[in-house]
Amino acid sequence: MRSLVIILSINLFFIVSCKDAKHKKSEKLANSSLNQEEIKQIAKETYIALFPLVYNYGTMYKQAINKNAPEYIGGFGVYKHYGLSSPKNRDIPTPNNNTPYSWAWVDLRAEPWVLTMPPSDGNRYYVCQWDDMWGYVIDAPGSIIDGQNGGNYLLATKDYDQKMPEGIKRIIYSESQFVGTLTRTGVNGLADLQAMKEIQNGYVLQPLSSFIGAEPKKELEKINWIHYNDSNLKNINFFRYANFMLNYTLPNEADKTMLLNAKKIGVEVGKAWPPNGVDSVFVKAVNTGIVEALKEIEQQVAKTSDGKKLFNTREVIGEDYLNRTVGIIVGQFGNYPSQAMYPGFQKDSEGNLLDGSQYNYALTFPPGALPQADYFWSFTMYDLPDRFLIENPINRYSIGSLSTSLKKGKEGAVTIYFQTDSPGKEKEGNWLPTPNGPFYTVLRIYGPGENELNGTYQLPKINKFEKQ
Repeated sequence: MRSLVIILSINLFFIVSCKDAKHKKSEKLANSSLNQEEIKQIAKETYIALFPLVYNYGTMYKQAINKNAPEYIGGFGVYKHYGLSSPKNRDIPTPNNNTPYSWAWVDLRAEPWVLTMPPSDGNRYYVCQWDDMWGYVIDAPGSIIDGQNGGNYLLATKDYDQKMPEGIKRIIYSESQFVGTLTRTGVNGLADLQAMKEIQNGYVLQPLSSFIGAEPKKELEKINWIHYNDSNLKNINFFRYANFMLNYTLPNEADKTMLLNAKKIGVEVGKAWPPNGVDSVFVKAVNTGIVEALKEIEQQVAKTSDGKKLFNTREVIGEDYLNRTVGIIVGQFGNYPSQAMYPGFQKDSEGNLLDGSQYNYALTFPPGALPQADYFWSFTMYDLPDRFLIENPINRYSIGSLSTSLKKGKEGAVTIYFQTDSPGKEKEGNWLPTPNGPFYTVLRIYGPGENELNGTYQLPKINKFEKQ
Protein backbone atom coordinates (compact mmCIF):
# COMPACT_ATOMS: atom_id res chain seq x y z
CA MET A 1 0.00 0.00 0.00
CA ARG A 2 1.38 3.34 -0.90
CA SER A 3 1.94 5.63 2.06
CA LEU A 4 -1.12 7.40 3.39
CA VAL A 5 0.40 10.72 2.48
CA ILE A 6 -2.38 13.28 2.51
CA ILE A 7 -2.70 14.84 -0.90
CA LEU A 8 -5.60 17.18 -1.53
CA SER A 9 -6.24 17.57 -5.26
CA ILE A 10 -9.55 19.09 -6.25
CA ASN A 11 -10.34 18.39 -9.87
CA LEU A 12 -10.90 21.11 -12.42
CA PHE A 13 -14.40 19.68 -12.65
CA PHE A 14 -15.13 20.80 -9.15
CA ILE A 15 -13.44 24.17 -9.60
CA VAL A 16 -15.62 24.89 -12.60
CA SER A 17 -18.80 23.55 -11.02
CA CYS A 18 -18.25 25.67 -7.93
CA LYS A 19 -17.17 28.84 -9.73
CA ASP A 20 -20.61 30.46 -9.71
CA ALA A 21 -21.12 29.62 -6.05
CA LYS A 22 -18.03 31.29 -4.59
CA HIS A 23 -19.93 34.43 -3.66
CA LYS A 24 -22.13 32.43 -1.26
CA LYS A 25 -21.01 32.95 2.31
CA SER A 26 -23.49 30.57 3.93
CA GLU A 27 -22.09 27.47 5.59
CA LYS A 28 -25.19 25.52 4.58
CA LEU A 29 -25.14 23.00 1.75
CA ALA A 30 -27.57 24.00 -0.99
CA ASN A 31 -30.99 22.44 -0.42
CA SER A 32 -29.77 20.99 2.88
CA SER A 33 -29.80 21.83 6.57
CA LEU A 34 -26.23 20.54 7.04
CA ASN A 35 -23.51 22.94 8.06
CA GLN A 36 -19.82 22.63 7.22
CA GLU A 37 -18.94 20.67 10.36
CA GLU A 38 -21.73 18.15 9.77
CA ILE A 39 -20.70 17.66 6.14
CA LYS A 40 -17.10 17.09 7.23
CA GLN A 41 -18.07 14.51 9.87
CA ILE A 42 -20.36 12.57 7.54
CA ALA A 43 -17.69 12.61 4.82
CA LYS A 44 -15.14 11.25 7.29
CA GLU A 45 -17.36 8.41 8.52
CA THR A 46 -18.57 7.51 5.04
CA TYR A 47 -15.04 7.53 3.63
CA ILE A 48 -13.90 5.03 6.26
CA ALA A 49 -16.93 2.80 5.72
CA LEU A 50 -16.71 2.77 1.91
CA PHE A 51 -12.92 2.66 1.55
CA PRO A 52 -12.80 -1.12 0.90
CA LEU A 53 -15.47 -0.83 -1.81
CA VAL A 54 -13.47 1.80 -3.68
CA TYR A 55 -10.05 0.27 -3.07
CA ASN A 56 -11.22 -3.14 -4.26
CA TYR A 57 -12.68 -1.49 -7.35
CA GLY A 58 -9.26 -0.03 -8.04
CA THR A 59 -7.61 -3.44 -7.86
CA MET A 60 -10.36 -5.07 -9.95
CA TYR A 61 -10.17 -2.28 -12.52
CA LYS A 62 -6.44 -2.77 -12.99
CA GLN A 63 -6.59 -6.56 -13.04
CA ALA A 64 -9.81 -7.38 -14.87
CA ILE A 65 -10.93 -4.28 -16.79
CA ASN A 66 -8.07 -2.04 -17.94
CA LYS A 67 -6.22 -4.04 -20.59
CA ASN A 68 -3.42 -1.48 -20.64
CA ALA A 69 -2.63 -1.79 -16.94
CA PRO A 70 0.54 -3.76 -16.09
CA GLU A 71 -1.52 -5.64 -13.47
CA TYR A 72 -4.08 -6.90 -16.05
CA ILE A 73 -4.75 -10.63 -15.62
CA GLY A 74 -6.97 -11.25 -18.66
CA GLY A 75 -10.46 -10.15 -17.65
CA PHE A 76 -13.22 -11.70 -15.56
CA GLY A 77 -13.56 -15.44 -14.96
CA VAL A 78 -9.92 -16.34 -15.62
CA TYR A 79 -7.04 -17.16 -13.31
CA LYS A 80 -3.64 -15.53 -13.50
CA HIS A 81 -0.97 -17.57 -11.73
CA TYR A 82 2.26 -16.28 -10.27
CA GLY A 83 5.41 -17.89 -8.94
CA LEU A 84 7.34 -16.81 -5.88
CA SER A 85 6.91 -13.10 -5.12
CA SER A 86 9.74 -10.66 -5.76
CA PRO A 87 10.26 -6.90 -5.37
CA LYS A 88 8.69 -6.50 -8.82
CA ASN A 89 5.28 -7.70 -7.52
CA ARG A 90 3.44 -4.57 -6.41
CA ASP A 91 -0.24 -5.51 -6.93
CA ILE A 92 -0.97 -5.51 -3.20
CA PRO A 93 0.92 -4.53 -0.03
CA THR A 94 2.78 -7.11 2.12
CA PRO A 95 2.98 -9.77 -0.62
CA ASN A 96 3.43 -13.36 0.47
CA ASN A 97 6.62 -15.20 -0.48
CA ASN A 98 5.60 -18.69 0.72
CA THR A 99 2.34 -19.40 -1.07
CA PRO A 100 2.42 -18.19 -4.69
CA TYR A 101 -0.65 -16.24 -5.69
CA SER A 102 -3.36 -16.86 -8.24
CA TRP A 103 -5.67 -13.92 -8.91
CA ALA A 104 -9.18 -14.01 -10.36
CA TRP A 105 -12.30 -11.84 -10.49
CA VAL A 106 -15.83 -13.03 -11.28
CA ASP A 107 -18.91 -11.12 -12.46
CA LEU A 108 -22.01 -12.68 -10.89
CA ARG A 109 -24.63 -10.41 -12.44
CA ALA A 110 -25.84 -12.85 -15.10
CA GLU A 111 -25.51 -16.12 -13.20
CA PRO A 112 -23.49 -17.91 -10.52
CA TRP A 113 -20.06 -19.31 -11.29
CA VAL A 114 -18.42 -22.58 -10.29
CA LEU A 115 -14.95 -22.85 -8.79
CA THR A 116 -13.23 -26.21 -9.20
CA MET A 117 -10.29 -26.96 -6.93
CA PRO A 118 -8.03 -29.87 -7.87
CA PRO A 119 -6.90 -32.46 -5.32
CA SER A 120 -3.61 -31.63 -3.66
CA ASP A 121 -0.61 -33.94 -3.72
CA GLY A 122 -0.28 -34.55 0.01
CA ASN A 123 -0.04 -32.33 3.06
CA ARG A 124 0.16 -29.08 1.09
CA TYR A 125 -1.40 -25.81 2.19
CA TYR A 126 -3.71 -24.36 -0.44
CA VAL A 127 -6.75 -22.13 -0.24
CA CYS A 128 -9.09 -20.34 -2.65
CA GLN A 129 -10.16 -17.44 -0.46
CA TRP A 130 -12.94 -15.25 -1.85
CA ASP A 131 -13.72 -11.69 -0.71
CA ASP A 132 -16.63 -9.50 -1.65
CA MET A 133 -16.17 -5.88 -2.65
CA TRP A 134 -16.81 -4.75 0.93
CA GLY A 135 -13.62 -6.47 2.05
CA TYR A 136 -15.30 -9.32 3.92
CA VAL A 137 -14.04 -12.88 3.52
CA ILE A 138 -17.00 -14.88 2.19
CA ASP A 139 -15.35 -18.32 2.18
CA ALA A 140 -11.99 -20.04 1.91
CA PRO A 141 -12.28 -23.56 0.49
CA GLY A 142 -9.05 -25.48 0.75
CA SER A 143 -6.86 -27.60 2.98
CA ILE A 144 -7.81 -26.05 6.36
CA ILE A 145 -11.59 -26.33 5.90
CA ASP A 146 -11.97 -29.06 3.30
CA GLY A 147 -8.81 -31.15 3.30
CA GLN A 148 -6.74 -32.15 0.30
CA ASN A 149 -9.37 -33.64 -2.03
CA GLY A 150 -10.52 -30.52 -3.89
CA GLY A 151 -14.10 -30.07 -5.10
CA ASN A 152 -16.64 -27.78 -6.75
CA TYR A 153 -18.03 -24.63 -5.11
CA LEU A 154 -20.77 -22.30 -6.32
CA LEU A 155 -20.20 -18.53 -6.21
CA ALA A 156 -23.48 -16.60 -6.08
CA THR A 157 -24.99 -13.34 -4.86
CA LYS A 158 -26.85 -13.56 -1.57
CA ASP A 159 -30.24 -13.29 -3.33
CA TYR A 160 -29.66 -16.57 -5.19
CA ASP A 161 -32.49 -18.88 -4.05
CA GLN A 162 -32.15 -21.93 -6.29
CA LYS A 163 -31.46 -25.47 -5.16
CA MET A 164 -27.79 -26.35 -4.86
CA PRO A 165 -26.78 -28.05 -8.12
CA GLU A 166 -25.58 -31.64 -8.09
CA GLY A 167 -21.84 -32.02 -7.67
CA ILE A 168 -21.44 -28.79 -5.68
CA LYS A 169 -19.96 -28.97 -2.16
CA ARG A 170 -21.49 -25.70 -0.97
CA ILE A 171 -22.65 -22.28 -2.08
CA ILE A 172 -20.52 -19.22 -1.38
CA TYR A 173 -22.76 -16.16 -1.04
CA SER A 174 -21.66 -12.61 -1.80
CA GLU A 175 -23.07 -9.17 -0.90
CA SER A 176 -21.64 -7.74 -4.11
CA GLN A 177 -22.06 -8.69 -7.76
CA PHE A 178 -18.31 -8.88 -8.22
CA VAL A 179 -16.04 -11.09 -6.14
CA GLY A 180 -12.32 -11.65 -6.14
CA THR A 181 -9.95 -14.36 -5.03
CA LEU A 182 -6.36 -14.32 -3.95
CA THR A 183 -5.77 -18.06 -4.13
CA ARG A 184 -2.65 -19.36 -2.39
CA THR A 185 -0.75 -22.56 -3.11
CA GLY A 186 2.06 -23.53 -0.76
CA VAL A 187 5.52 -24.23 -2.14
CA ASN A 188 8.62 -25.61 -0.46
CA GLY A 189 11.41 -23.86 -2.32
CA LEU A 190 12.46 -23.86 -5.96
CA ALA A 191 12.53 -27.67 -6.21
CA ASP A 192 8.81 -27.77 -5.46
CA LEU A 193 7.78 -25.10 -7.95
CA GLN A 194 6.74 -27.46 -10.76
CA ALA A 195 4.50 -29.54 -8.50
CA MET A 196 2.95 -26.35 -7.16
CA LYS A 197 2.30 -25.06 -10.70
CA GLU A 198 0.46 -28.27 -11.61
CA ILE A 199 -1.97 -27.62 -8.79
CA GLN A 200 -2.36 -23.97 -9.83
CA ASN A 201 -3.26 -25.07 -13.33
CA GLY A 202 -6.05 -27.21 -11.89
CA TYR A 203 -8.03 -24.24 -10.58
CA VAL A 204 -10.99 -23.76 -12.95
CA LEU A 205 -13.73 -21.12 -13.13
CA GLN A 206 -16.83 -21.50 -15.31
CA PRO A 207 -20.42 -20.19 -15.41
CA LEU A 208 -22.98 -22.46 -13.78
CA SER A 209 -24.68 -22.99 -17.15
CA SER A 210 -21.42 -24.41 -18.53
CA PHE A 211 -20.93 -26.64 -15.48
CA ILE A 212 -24.41 -28.23 -15.77
CA GLY A 213 -24.46 -28.28 -19.58
CA ALA A 214 -27.32 -25.77 -19.97
CA GLU A 215 -27.82 -22.85 -22.33
CA PRO A 216 -25.64 -19.92 -21.29
CA LYS A 217 -27.38 -16.93 -19.77
CA LYS A 218 -27.81 -13.85 -21.93
CA GLU A 219 -25.07 -11.31 -21.55
CA LEU A 220 -26.00 -8.24 -19.57
CA GLU A 221 -25.59 -4.69 -20.80
CA LYS A 222 -21.97 -3.61 -20.77
CA ILE A 223 -20.88 -1.39 -17.91
CA ASN A 224 -19.47 2.06 -18.58
CA TRP A 225 -16.53 1.64 -16.23
CA ILE A 226 -15.03 4.69 -14.53
CA HIS A 227 -11.31 5.06 -15.13
CA TYR A 228 -9.55 4.50 -11.82
CA ASN A 229 -6.75 6.82 -10.74
CA ASP A 230 -4.90 6.14 -7.48
CA SER A 231 -4.63 9.84 -6.70
CA ASN A 232 -8.41 10.12 -6.46
CA LEU A 233 -8.43 7.76 -3.52
CA LYS A 234 -7.54 10.68 -1.27
CA ASN A 235 -9.76 13.50 -2.47
CA ILE A 236 -13.39 14.31 -3.13
CA ASN A 237 -13.44 12.19 -6.32
CA PHE A 238 -13.34 9.12 -4.06
CA PHE A 239 -17.11 9.39 -3.71
CA ARG A 240 -17.65 9.21 -7.46
CA TYR A 241 -16.24 5.68 -7.34
CA ALA A 242 -18.29 4.95 -4.23
CA ASN A 243 -21.58 5.95 -5.85
CA PHE A 244 -20.69 3.93 -8.93
CA MET A 245 -19.85 0.75 -7.00
CA LEU A 246 -22.88 0.94 -4.70
CA ASN A 247 -24.89 0.00 -7.81
CA TYR A 248 -23.29 -3.45 -7.71
CA THR A 249 -23.84 -4.29 -4.06
CA LEU A 250 -26.74 -6.00 -2.29
CA PRO A 251 -27.83 -3.97 0.75
CA ASN A 252 -27.37 -5.44 4.21
CA GLU A 253 -29.68 -4.26 6.97
CA ALA A 254 -26.68 -3.86 9.26
CA ASP A 255 -25.36 -1.04 7.04
CA LYS A 256 -28.65 0.87 6.94
CA THR A 257 -27.66 3.61 9.38
CA MET A 258 -24.33 4.25 7.67
CA LEU A 259 -25.89 4.38 4.20
CA LEU A 260 -28.74 6.66 5.28
CA ASN A 261 -26.20 9.04 6.78
CA ALA A 262 -24.15 8.94 3.58
CA LYS A 263 -27.19 10.03 1.56
CA LYS A 264 -27.17 13.35 3.41
CA ILE A 265 -24.08 14.39 1.43
CA GLY A 266 -25.12 12.73 -1.84
CA VAL A 267 -23.42 9.34 -1.49
CA GLU A 268 -26.13 7.04 -2.78
CA VAL A 269 -26.94 4.29 -5.28
CA GLY A 270 -27.81 5.66 -8.70
CA LYS A 271 -26.73 9.24 -7.94
CA ALA A 272 -24.23 11.33 -9.82
CA TRP A 273 -21.31 12.80 -7.94
CA PRO A 274 -20.96 15.56 -6.91
CA PRO A 275 -24.56 16.39 -5.99
CA ASN A 276 -26.26 19.25 -7.82
CA GLY A 277 -25.89 22.70 -6.33
CA VAL A 278 -22.81 22.13 -4.19
CA ASP A 279 -20.49 25.04 -3.55
CA SER A 280 -16.87 25.56 -2.51
CA VAL A 281 -17.86 25.25 1.16
CA PHE A 282 -19.15 21.74 0.50
CA VAL A 283 -16.01 20.76 -1.41
CA LYS A 284 -13.77 22.05 1.37
CA ALA A 285 -15.80 20.27 4.06
CA VAL A 286 -15.71 16.93 2.24
CA ASN A 287 -11.97 17.14 1.59
CA THR A 288 -11.35 18.07 5.21
CA GLY A 289 -13.40 15.04 6.28
CA ILE A 290 -11.23 12.84 4.08
CA VAL A 291 -8.07 14.31 5.61
CA GLU A 292 -9.35 13.52 9.09
CA ALA A 293 -10.38 10.02 7.99
CA LEU A 294 -6.90 9.33 6.63
CA LYS A 295 -5.34 10.46 9.91
CA GLU A 296 -7.60 8.16 11.90
CA ILE A 297 -6.88 5.25 9.57
CA GLU A 298 -3.13 5.85 9.79
CA GLN A 299 -3.27 5.93 13.59
CA GLN A 300 -5.19 2.65 13.62
CA VAL A 301 -2.72 1.03 11.21
CA ALA A 302 0.10 1.84 13.64
CA LYS A 303 -1.54 0.18 16.63
CA THR A 304 -3.58 -2.71 15.18
CA SER A 305 -2.13 -6.23 15.01
CA ASP A 306 -5.12 -8.50 15.67
CA GLY A 307 -5.91 -10.24 12.38
CA LYS A 308 -9.34 -11.26 13.65
CA LYS A 309 -10.44 -7.64 13.40
CA LEU A 310 -8.86 -7.04 10.00
CA PHE A 311 -9.39 -10.11 7.82
CA ASN A 312 -12.60 -11.97 8.45
CA THR A 313 -16.26 -12.54 7.67
CA ARG A 314 -19.06 -10.05 8.25
CA GLU A 315 -20.18 -12.22 11.16
CA VAL A 316 -16.87 -11.54 12.92
CA ILE A 317 -15.95 -8.01 11.81
CA GLY A 318 -19.51 -6.76 11.81
CA GLU A 319 -19.77 -3.02 11.25
CA ASP A 320 -16.30 -2.23 12.57
CA TYR A 321 -15.67 -0.19 9.45
CA LEU A 322 -12.37 1.27 10.65
CA ASN A 323 -10.63 -2.06 11.21
CA ARG A 324 -12.11 -3.49 8.03
CA THR A 325 -10.50 -0.60 6.15
CA VAL A 326 -7.20 -1.08 7.99
CA GLY A 327 -7.23 -4.72 6.87
CA ILE A 328 -7.54 -3.64 3.24
CA ILE A 329 -4.64 -1.23 3.63
CA VAL A 330 -2.16 -3.48 5.44
CA GLY A 331 -3.00 -6.69 3.59
CA GLN A 332 -5.76 -6.70 0.99
CA PHE A 333 -7.27 -10.21 0.73
CA GLY A 334 -5.51 -11.28 3.94
CA ASN A 335 -6.37 -14.74 5.29
CA TYR A 336 -8.53 -14.96 8.36
CA PRO A 337 -6.96 -16.42 11.54
CA SER A 338 -8.04 -20.07 11.25
CA GLN A 339 -6.20 -20.12 7.90
CA ALA A 340 -3.17 -18.12 8.86
CA MET A 341 -2.05 -15.61 11.46
CA TYR A 342 0.10 -12.59 10.67
CA PRO A 343 1.79 -11.11 13.74
CA GLY A 344 3.57 -7.98 12.57
CA PHE A 345 6.70 -6.37 14.03
CA GLN A 346 7.21 -2.62 13.63
CA LYS A 347 9.04 -1.90 16.91
CA ASP A 348 11.90 -3.36 18.89
CA SER A 349 11.78 -4.52 22.52
CA GLU A 350 12.27 -0.93 23.71
CA GLY A 351 9.32 0.36 21.71
CA ASN A 352 11.38 2.06 18.98
CA LEU A 353 10.54 1.76 15.29
CA LEU A 354 12.70 -0.71 13.38
CA ASP A 355 15.30 0.92 11.14
CA GLY A 356 17.98 -1.05 9.30
CA SER A 357 20.08 2.06 8.75
CA GLN A 358 20.45 2.58 12.50
CA TYR A 359 20.76 -0.85 14.13
CA ASN A 360 21.08 -4.59 13.67
CA TYR A 361 18.32 -6.73 15.18
CA ALA A 362 17.70 -10.29 16.30
CA LEU A 363 14.77 -12.37 17.55
CA THR A 364 15.27 -15.63 19.45
CA PHE A 365 12.76 -18.42 19.96
CA PRO A 366 13.68 -20.28 23.18
CA PRO A 367 13.98 -24.09 23.02
CA GLY A 368 10.59 -25.66 22.43
CA ALA A 369 8.89 -22.31 21.77
CA LEU A 370 8.73 -22.20 17.98
CA PRO A 371 5.32 -21.30 16.51
CA GLN A 372 2.97 -24.27 16.21
CA ALA A 373 1.68 -24.66 12.66
CA ASP A 374 -0.08 -27.47 10.81
CA TYR A 375 1.81 -26.44 7.70
CA PHE A 376 4.65 -23.95 8.24
CA TRP A 377 5.69 -20.54 9.58
CA SER A 378 7.91 -17.84 8.11
CA PHE A 379 9.09 -14.23 8.48
CA THR A 380 8.90 -11.93 5.46
CA MET A 381 10.66 -8.57 5.18
CA TYR A 382 9.06 -5.35 3.86
CA ASP A 383 10.12 -1.76 3.45
CA LEU A 384 8.17 1.18 4.87
CA PRO A 385 6.00 2.98 4.12
CA ASP A 386 5.19 0.96 0.96
CA ARG A 387 5.23 -2.52 2.56
CA PHE A 388 6.74 -4.25 -0.47
CA LEU A 389 9.58 -6.77 -0.76
CA ILE A 390 13.03 -5.24 -1.07
CA GLU A 391 16.05 -6.14 -3.16
CA ASN A 392 18.89 -7.71 -1.17
CA PRO A 393 22.26 -9.31 -1.97
CA ILE A 394 21.16 -12.91 -1.35
CA ASN A 395 17.65 -12.67 -2.89
CA ARG A 396 16.10 -13.88 0.35
CA TYR A 397 12.71 -12.35 1.11
CA SER A 398 11.45 -14.77 3.76
CA ILE A 399 12.82 -17.30 6.23
CA GLY A 400 11.14 -19.92 8.37
CA SER A 401 10.40 -23.55 9.13
CA LEU A 402 10.73 -24.62 5.48
CA SER A 403 14.09 -22.88 5.02
CA THR A 404 16.83 -25.47 4.64
CA SER A 405 19.41 -22.86 5.70
CA LEU A 406 17.83 -22.28 9.11
CA LYS A 407 19.94 -23.60 11.98
CA LYS A 408 19.10 -24.26 15.62
CA GLY A 409 21.40 -23.53 18.53
CA LYS A 410 22.86 -26.28 20.71
CA GLU A 411 19.82 -26.46 23.00
CA GLY A 412 17.26 -25.99 20.22
CA ALA A 413 16.84 -22.23 20.31
CA VAL A 414 16.40 -20.47 16.96
CA THR A 415 17.66 -16.94 16.32
CA ILE A 416 16.66 -14.88 13.28
CA TYR A 417 18.95 -11.97 12.33
CA PHE A 418 17.45 -8.83 10.80
CA GLN A 419 20.08 -6.45 9.40
CA THR A 420 21.33 -4.88 6.18
CA ASP A 421 24.69 -6.68 6.07
CA SER A 422 25.56 -10.33 6.64
CA PRO A 423 25.89 -11.33 10.31
CA GLY A 424 28.83 -13.53 9.32
CA LYS A 425 29.16 -16.83 7.49
CA GLU A 426 28.15 -18.99 10.46
CA LYS A 427 24.93 -17.02 11.03
CA GLU A 428 24.06 -16.20 7.43
CA GLY A 429 21.64 -19.13 7.11
CA ASN A 430 19.43 -17.42 9.72
CA TRP A 431 19.70 -13.96 8.17
CA LEU A 432 16.74 -12.05 6.72
CA PRO A 433 18.14 -8.90 5.05
CA THR A 434 16.52 -5.55 5.86
CA PRO A 435 16.32 -2.34 3.82
CA ASN A 436 18.72 0.45 4.68
CA GLY A 437 15.95 2.34 6.44
CA PRO A 438 12.59 1.73 8.19
CA PHE A 439 11.23 -1.79 7.86
CA TYR A 440 8.38 -4.04 8.89
CA THR A 441 8.46 -7.81 9.20
CA VAL A 442 5.51 -10.21 9.35
CA LEU A 443 5.48 -13.68 10.88
CA ARG A 444 3.02 -15.88 8.96
CA ILE A 445 1.73 -19.04 10.66
CA TYR A 446 -0.21 -21.40 8.37
CA GLY A 447 -2.68 -23.64 10.16
CA PRO A 448 -1.96 -22.01 13.54
CA GLY A 449 -2.10 -24.15 16.68
CA GLU A 450 -4.58 -23.77 19.52
CA ASN A 451 -2.30 -21.55 21.63
CA GLU A 452 -1.75 -19.22 18.69
CA LEU A 453 -5.49 -18.98 18.02
CA ASN A 454 -6.55 -18.42 21.64
CA GLY A 455 -3.84 -15.81 22.26
CA THR A 456 -1.85 -17.67 24.92
CA TYR A 457 1.25 -18.11 22.75
CA GLN A 458 3.84 -15.46 23.60
CA LEU A 459 5.97 -14.23 20.75
CA PRO A 460 9.53 -13.16 21.54
CA LYS A 461 10.47 -9.54 20.87
CA ILE A 462 13.02 -8.13 18.48
CA ASN A 463 16.14 -6.77 20.20
CA LYS A 464 18.42 -4.13 18.71
CA PHE A 465 22.22 -4.15 18.59
CA GLU A 466 24.77 -1.59 17.55
CA LYS A 467 26.04 -1.96 14.01
CA GLN A 468 29.57 -3.33 13.84
